[in-house]
Amino acid sequence: MDLDAALRRQYRLPGLVGIEKIMLAYSVFTLVVYLFLSGGADWGPVVARGLILCGTWLLWRLYQAHPCDATYVMRVYFQLALLAYWYPDIYNIAKYMPNTDYIFASMDQQLFGCQPAIVMSQKLPGIFWQELFCLGYFSYYPMIAVVVVWATLFHFRRFDRTTTVIFCSFILYYLVFLVLQSAGPQFYFQKIGMEEAMKGHFPDIGNWFYYHPELVQEHHGGGLFTWLVHTAQGSEKPIAAFPSSHVGLSTILMVLAAKMSLRLAKWMLPFYILLCLSTVYIGAHYAVDVLAGWVSAIVVMALSTSIYKSKLIHRPRKHELRYYQFRHRRHRHH
Repeated sequence: MDLDAALRRQYRLPGLVGIEKIMLAYSVFTLVVYLFLSGGADWGPVVARGLILCGTWLLWRLYQAHPCDATYVMRVYFQLALLAYWYPDIYNIAKYMPNTDYIFASMDQQLFGCQPAIVMSQKLPGIFWQELFCLGYFSYYPMIAVVVVWATLFHFRRFDRTTTVIFCSFILYYLVFLVLQSAGPQFYFQKIGMEEAMKGHFPDIGNWFYYHPELVQEHHGGGLFTWLVHTAQGSEKPIAAFPSSHVGLSTILMVLAAKMSLRLAKWMLPFYILLCLSTVYIGAHYAVDVLAGWVSAIVVMALSTSIYKSKLIHRPRKHELRYYQFRHRRHRHH
Protein backbone atom coordinates (compact mmCIF):
# COMPACT_ATOMS: atom_id res chain seq x y z
CA MET A 1 0.00 0.00 0.00
CA ASP A 2 1.48 3.40 -0.99
CA LEU A 3 1.87 6.26 1.48
CA ASP A 4 -1.09 8.24 0.12
CA ALA A 5 -3.47 5.29 0.49
CA ALA A 6 -2.17 4.61 3.99
CA LEU A 7 -2.78 8.24 4.97
CA ARG A 8 -6.31 8.12 3.59
CA ARG A 9 -7.19 5.11 5.69
CA GLN A 10 -5.52 6.54 8.78
CA TYR A 11 -7.51 9.79 8.60
CA ARG A 12 -10.75 8.31 7.26
CA LEU A 13 -13.86 9.87 8.82
CA PRO A 14 -15.96 7.36 10.76
CA GLY A 15 -19.66 6.72 10.33
CA LEU A 16 -22.21 9.02 8.78
CA VAL A 17 -21.60 12.72 8.27
CA GLY A 18 -24.04 15.29 9.62
CA ILE A 19 -25.95 15.83 6.41
CA GLU A 20 -26.69 12.09 6.17
CA LYS A 21 -27.87 11.94 9.79
CA ILE A 22 -30.29 14.81 9.18
CA MET A 23 -31.61 13.08 6.07
CA LEU A 24 -32.18 9.83 7.96
CA ALA A 25 -34.02 11.58 10.79
CA TYR A 26 -36.24 13.48 8.35
CA SER A 27 -36.85 10.38 6.25
CA VAL A 28 -37.98 8.28 9.22
CA PHE A 29 -40.10 11.05 10.72
CA THR A 30 -41.96 11.85 7.49
CA LEU A 31 -42.43 8.15 6.74
CA VAL A 32 -44.08 7.52 10.11
CA VAL A 33 -46.35 10.57 9.72
CA TYR A 34 -47.22 9.63 6.14
CA LEU A 35 -48.13 6.04 7.05
CA PHE A 36 -50.24 7.28 9.97
CA LEU A 37 -52.19 9.75 7.79
CA SER A 38 -52.51 7.65 4.65
CA GLY A 39 -52.78 4.18 6.12
CA GLY A 40 -50.28 2.95 3.53
CA ALA A 41 -52.59 3.69 0.61
CA ASP A 42 -49.62 4.42 -1.65
CA TRP A 43 -46.27 2.70 -1.15
CA GLY A 44 -44.41 5.03 -3.52
CA PRO A 45 -42.89 7.18 -0.72
CA VAL A 46 -41.80 4.02 1.11
CA VAL A 47 -40.04 2.63 -1.97
CA ALA A 48 -38.43 6.00 -2.68
CA ARG A 49 -36.99 6.17 0.83
CA GLY A 50 -35.66 2.64 0.46
CA LEU A 51 -33.84 3.61 -2.71
CA ILE A 52 -32.43 6.73 -1.04
CA LEU A 53 -31.11 4.64 1.85
CA CYS A 54 -29.51 2.21 -0.60
CA GLY A 55 -27.81 5.05 -2.45
CA THR A 56 -26.56 6.54 0.82
CA TRP A 57 -25.18 3.19 1.94
CA LEU A 58 -23.44 2.53 -1.39
CA LEU A 59 -21.71 5.91 -1.33
CA TRP A 60 -20.69 5.35 2.29
CA ARG A 61 -19.17 2.00 1.31
CA LEU A 62 -17.39 3.64 -1.61
CA TYR A 63 -15.92 6.21 0.74
CA GLN A 64 -14.83 3.51 3.18
CA ALA A 65 -13.03 1.69 0.38
CA HIS A 66 -11.56 4.87 -1.15
CA PRO A 67 -11.50 7.62 1.52
CA CYS A 68 -10.63 10.88 -0.20
CA ASP A 69 -12.07 14.31 -0.96
CA ALA A 70 -13.81 13.10 -4.09
CA THR A 71 -15.81 10.29 -2.45
CA TYR A 72 -16.60 12.48 0.55
CA VAL A 73 -17.94 15.24 -1.73
CA MET A 74 -19.97 12.65 -3.66
CA ARG A 75 -21.75 11.66 -0.44
CA VAL A 76 -22.65 15.27 0.32
CA TYR A 77 -23.67 16.15 -3.25
CA PHE A 78 -25.94 13.12 -3.36
CA GLN A 79 -27.89 14.36 -0.33
CA LEU A 80 -28.10 17.91 -1.69
CA ALA A 81 -29.40 16.62 -5.01
CA LEU A 82 -32.11 14.69 -3.19
CA LEU A 83 -33.62 17.96 -1.96
CA ALA A 84 -35.30 18.00 -5.37
CA TYR A 85 -37.15 14.84 -4.27
CA TRP A 86 -37.90 15.88 -0.71
CA TYR A 87 -39.61 19.09 -1.84
CA PRO A 88 -42.54 17.58 -3.81
CA ASP A 89 -42.67 14.75 -1.26
CA ILE A 90 -44.01 17.35 1.20
CA TYR A 91 -47.36 17.17 -0.60
CA ASN A 92 -47.88 13.56 0.52
CA ILE A 93 -48.40 14.87 4.05
CA ALA A 94 -49.42 18.51 3.53
CA LYS A 95 -52.44 17.50 1.42
CA TYR A 96 -54.10 16.23 4.59
CA MET A 97 -53.86 19.68 6.21
CA PRO A 98 -56.48 22.45 5.81
CA ASN A 99 -55.62 25.18 3.34
CA THR A 100 -54.59 28.55 4.82
CA ASP A 101 -54.27 30.70 1.68
CA TYR A 102 -57.31 32.79 2.58
CA ILE A 103 -55.46 33.97 5.70
CA PHE A 104 -52.36 35.20 3.89
CA ALA A 105 -54.29 36.68 0.96
CA SER A 106 -56.39 38.62 3.52
CA MET A 107 -53.22 39.80 5.27
CA ASP A 108 -51.88 41.17 1.98
CA GLN A 109 -55.18 42.95 1.38
CA GLN A 110 -55.13 44.53 4.83
CA LEU A 111 -51.48 45.56 4.71
CA PHE A 112 -51.28 46.83 1.13
CA GLY A 113 -54.90 47.49 0.19
CA CYS A 114 -54.53 45.21 -2.83
CA GLN A 115 -52.98 41.97 -3.98
CA PRO A 116 -49.32 42.74 -4.83
CA ALA A 117 -49.09 39.43 -6.70
CA ILE A 118 -51.69 40.79 -9.15
CA VAL A 119 -50.89 44.50 -9.17
CA MET A 120 -47.14 44.09 -9.67
CA SER A 121 -47.52 42.12 -12.90
CA GLN A 122 -50.16 44.59 -14.12
CA LYS A 123 -47.95 47.62 -13.44
CA LEU A 124 -44.95 46.02 -15.15
CA PRO A 125 -46.31 44.20 -18.20
CA GLY A 126 -44.41 43.04 -21.25
CA ILE A 127 -41.73 40.56 -22.19
CA PHE A 128 -38.85 42.64 -20.79
CA TRP A 129 -40.17 42.64 -17.22
CA GLN A 130 -41.43 39.10 -17.54
CA GLU A 131 -38.00 37.85 -18.59
CA LEU A 132 -36.19 39.94 -16.00
CA PHE A 133 -38.22 38.63 -13.08
CA CYS A 134 -38.20 35.08 -14.41
CA LEU A 135 -34.41 35.38 -14.53
CA GLY A 136 -34.50 36.43 -10.89
CA TYR A 137 -36.78 33.57 -9.90
CA PHE A 138 -34.77 30.95 -11.75
CA SER A 139 -31.48 32.27 -10.34
CA TYR A 140 -32.44 30.59 -7.06
CA TYR A 141 -31.14 27.26 -8.38
CA PRO A 142 -27.77 28.52 -9.70
CA MET A 143 -27.26 30.41 -6.43
CA ILE A 144 -27.41 27.15 -4.51
CA ALA A 145 -24.96 25.51 -6.91
CA VAL A 146 -22.55 28.47 -6.89
CA VAL A 147 -22.28 28.59 -3.08
CA VAL A 148 -21.77 24.83 -2.80
CA VAL A 149 -19.23 24.67 -5.63
CA TRP A 150 -17.38 27.72 -4.29
CA ALA A 151 -17.03 26.00 -0.92
CA THR A 152 -15.85 22.84 -2.68
CA LEU A 153 -13.19 24.49 -4.81
CA PHE A 154 -12.00 27.51 -2.82
CA HIS A 155 -13.01 27.10 0.84
CA PHE A 156 -12.98 23.39 1.49
CA ARG A 157 -12.43 23.94 5.18
CA ARG A 158 -15.91 25.49 5.24
CA PHE A 159 -17.39 22.83 2.96
CA ASP A 160 -18.83 20.65 5.72
CA ARG A 161 -20.30 23.62 7.60
CA THR A 162 -21.70 25.33 4.49
CA THR A 163 -23.36 22.26 3.00
CA THR A 164 -24.77 21.06 6.32
CA VAL A 165 -26.28 24.46 7.11
CA ILE A 166 -27.82 24.64 3.62
CA PHE A 167 -29.27 21.14 3.83
CA CYS A 168 -30.53 21.58 7.38
CA SER A 169 -32.14 24.92 6.46
CA PHE A 170 -34.04 23.25 3.63
CA ILE A 171 -35.24 20.52 5.97
CA LEU A 172 -36.39 23.00 8.62
CA TYR A 173 -38.47 24.84 6.03
CA TYR A 174 -39.86 21.54 4.79
CA LEU A 175 -40.97 20.66 8.32
CA VAL A 176 -42.96 23.90 8.45
CA PHE A 177 -44.54 23.20 5.07
CA LEU A 178 -45.67 19.76 6.20
CA VAL A 179 -48.22 21.29 8.55
CA LEU A 180 -48.80 24.77 7.08
CA GLN A 181 -50.64 24.14 3.84
CA SER A 182 -50.41 27.37 1.86
CA ALA A 183 -50.33 27.07 -1.92
CA GLY A 184 -49.68 30.66 -2.98
CA PRO A 185 -51.55 33.03 -5.33
CA GLN A 186 -50.96 31.08 -8.52
CA PHE A 187 -52.84 28.09 -7.08
CA TYR A 188 -55.34 29.86 -4.82
CA PHE A 189 -56.43 32.54 -7.31
CA GLN A 190 -56.79 29.82 -9.92
CA LYS A 191 -59.39 28.24 -7.65
CA ILE A 192 -61.36 31.30 -6.47
CA GLY A 193 -61.02 33.28 -9.70
CA MET A 194 -59.05 36.45 -10.41
CA GLU A 195 -62.16 38.64 -10.18
CA GLU A 196 -62.84 37.52 -6.62
CA ALA A 197 -59.21 38.14 -5.68
CA MET A 198 -59.35 41.65 -7.14
CA LYS A 199 -62.51 42.36 -5.11
CA GLY A 200 -60.81 41.19 -1.91
CA HIS A 201 -62.96 38.11 -1.44
CA PHE A 202 -60.92 35.21 -0.08
CA PRO A 203 -63.02 32.17 0.85
CA ASP A 204 -61.76 29.26 2.91
CA ILE A 205 -61.48 26.34 0.46
CA GLY A 206 -60.77 23.68 3.09
CA ASN A 207 -59.09 20.59 1.63
CA TRP A 208 -59.73 21.45 -2.03
CA PHE A 209 -56.06 20.97 -2.92
CA TYR A 210 -56.20 17.39 -1.67
CA TYR A 211 -58.15 16.60 -4.84
CA HIS A 212 -56.66 19.27 -7.13
CA PRO A 213 -52.84 19.26 -6.90
CA GLU A 214 -52.20 20.44 -10.47
CA LEU A 215 -51.39 23.98 -11.55
CA VAL A 216 -53.14 24.93 -14.78
CA GLN A 217 -50.85 27.37 -16.54
CA GLU A 218 -51.26 29.40 -19.67
CA HIS A 219 -47.98 30.02 -21.44
CA HIS A 220 -47.88 33.64 -22.57
CA GLY A 221 -44.73 33.52 -24.63
CA GLY A 222 -41.52 35.20 -23.58
CA GLY A 223 -37.91 34.15 -23.72
CA LEU A 224 -35.61 31.56 -22.24
CA PHE A 225 -36.14 32.32 -18.55
CA THR A 226 -39.92 32.48 -18.92
CA TRP A 227 -39.77 29.04 -20.48
CA LEU A 228 -37.46 27.73 -17.73
CA VAL A 229 -39.75 28.95 -14.95
CA HIS A 230 -42.83 27.68 -16.79
CA THR A 231 -41.19 24.27 -17.17
CA ALA A 232 -40.05 24.14 -13.53
CA GLN A 233 -43.54 25.02 -12.32
CA GLY A 234 -45.05 22.27 -14.43
CA SER A 235 -44.33 19.87 -11.56
CA GLU A 236 -45.24 22.32 -8.77
CA LYS A 237 -47.54 21.18 -5.99
CA PRO A 238 -49.85 23.42 -3.91
CA ILE A 239 -47.45 23.69 -0.97
CA ALA A 240 -44.70 25.77 0.59
CA ALA A 241 -45.94 29.33 0.13
CA PHE A 242 -45.60 30.67 3.70
CA PRO A 243 -42.98 31.58 4.59
CA SER A 244 -41.17 31.93 1.27
CA SER A 245 -38.33 29.43 1.35
CA HIS A 246 -37.03 30.97 -1.89
CA VAL A 247 -36.48 34.23 -0.03
CA GLY A 248 -35.39 32.63 3.24
CA LEU A 249 -32.92 30.19 1.74
CA SER A 250 -31.49 32.71 -0.73
CA THR A 251 -30.90 35.05 2.23
CA ILE A 252 -29.04 32.25 4.02
CA LEU A 253 -27.05 31.59 0.85
CA MET A 254 -26.06 35.26 0.71
CA VAL A 255 -24.77 35.11 4.29
CA LEU A 256 -22.82 31.91 3.63
CA ALA A 257 -21.37 33.40 0.44
CA ALA A 258 -20.29 36.55 2.27
CA LYS A 259 -18.51 34.47 4.91
CA MET A 260 -16.43 32.87 2.16
CA SER A 261 -16.01 35.80 -0.22
CA LEU A 262 -17.46 39.31 -0.15
CA ARG A 263 -16.76 39.54 -3.86
CA LEU A 264 -18.91 36.47 -4.49
CA ALA A 265 -21.72 37.93 -2.38
CA LYS A 266 -21.59 41.20 -4.33
CA TRP A 267 -21.92 39.33 -7.62
CA MET A 268 -24.92 37.44 -6.25
CA LEU A 269 -26.65 40.51 -4.76
CA PRO A 270 -28.49 41.73 -7.93
CA PHE A 271 -29.88 38.23 -8.52
CA TYR A 272 -30.92 38.00 -4.88
CA ILE A 273 -32.86 41.27 -5.09
CA LEU A 274 -34.54 40.18 -8.32
CA LEU A 275 -35.38 36.82 -6.78
CA CYS A 276 -37.13 38.39 -3.79
CA LEU A 277 -39.22 40.62 -6.06
CA SER A 278 -39.91 37.90 -8.62
CA THR A 279 -41.60 35.57 -6.15
CA VAL A 280 -44.48 38.05 -5.93
CA TYR A 281 -44.36 39.12 -9.59
CA ILE A 282 -44.89 35.60 -10.96
CA GLY A 283 -47.56 34.83 -8.36
CA ALA A 284 -45.65 32.17 -6.45
CA HIS A 285 -45.97 34.05 -3.14
CA TYR A 286 -47.95 36.69 -1.32
CA ALA A 287 -46.02 39.75 -0.19
CA VAL A 288 -46.35 38.62 3.44
CA ASP A 289 -44.59 35.39 2.44
CA VAL A 290 -41.56 37.44 1.41
CA LEU A 291 -41.56 39.39 4.67
CA ALA A 292 -41.83 36.13 6.60
CA GLY A 293 -39.02 34.70 4.46
CA TRP A 294 -36.63 37.42 5.60
CA VAL A 295 -37.57 37.03 9.26
CA SER A 296 -37.53 33.23 9.17
CA ALA A 297 -34.08 33.22 7.55
CA ILE A 298 -32.59 34.58 10.78
CA VAL A 299 -34.24 31.89 12.89
CA VAL A 300 -33.61 29.03 10.47
CA MET A 301 -29.93 29.85 9.99
CA ALA A 302 -29.41 30.14 13.76
CA LEU A 303 -31.07 26.76 14.28
CA SER A 304 -29.17 25.13 11.42
CA THR A 305 -25.86 26.42 12.74
CA SER A 306 -26.68 25.16 16.24
CA ILE A 307 -27.65 21.76 14.86
CA TYR A 308 -24.43 21.61 12.84
CA LYS A 309 -22.36 22.34 15.95
CA SER A 310 -24.17 19.78 18.09
CA LYS A 311 -22.32 16.60 19.00
CA LEU A 312 -25.06 14.46 17.51
CA ILE A 313 -24.70 15.93 14.00
CA HIS A 314 -21.17 17.31 13.75
CA ARG A 315 -18.34 14.81 13.50
CA PRO A 316 -15.98 14.76 16.53
CA ARG A 317 -13.54 17.66 16.55
CA LYS A 318 -10.54 15.35 16.74
CA HIS A 319 -11.53 13.66 13.50
CA GLU A 320 -12.01 17.02 11.77
CA LEU A 321 -8.53 18.10 12.83
CA ARG A 322 -7.01 14.78 11.79
CA TYR A 323 -8.74 15.01 8.42
CA TYR A 324 -7.17 18.38 7.62
CA GLN A 325 -3.83 17.14 8.94
CA PHE A 326 -4.16 14.35 6.40
CA ARG A 327 -4.83 16.84 3.59
CA HIS A 328 -1.81 18.91 4.64
CA ARG A 329 0.51 15.90 4.89
CA ARG A 330 -0.70 14.52 1.57
CA HIS A 331 -0.14 17.81 -0.25
CA ARG A 332 3.26 18.27 1.39
CA HIS A 333 4.25 14.76 0.34
CA HIS A 334 3.28 15.47 -3.29
